[in-house]
Amino acid sequence: MRNLWTKRNIMDYLSHPDESLDKNYNPTRQKYRKALRKMDMETKADGGVVDWNYILNDFM
Repeated sequence: MRNLWTKRNIMDYLSHPDESLDKNYNPTRQKYRKALRKMDMETKADGGVVDWNYILNDFM
């Protein structure tokens, strides 16, 4: 999953995070969305917040 951290995948997930919308994407993109959602939910479960702005603007 080396292409997981692309701006396209992150922005797509953030604009439509609902799992029910995954069916609208090809299997590879579905896998990326699932991985981003898993990380997001795990972080929230631990009481944290993913800093998407940092990932999109400073990290990349």
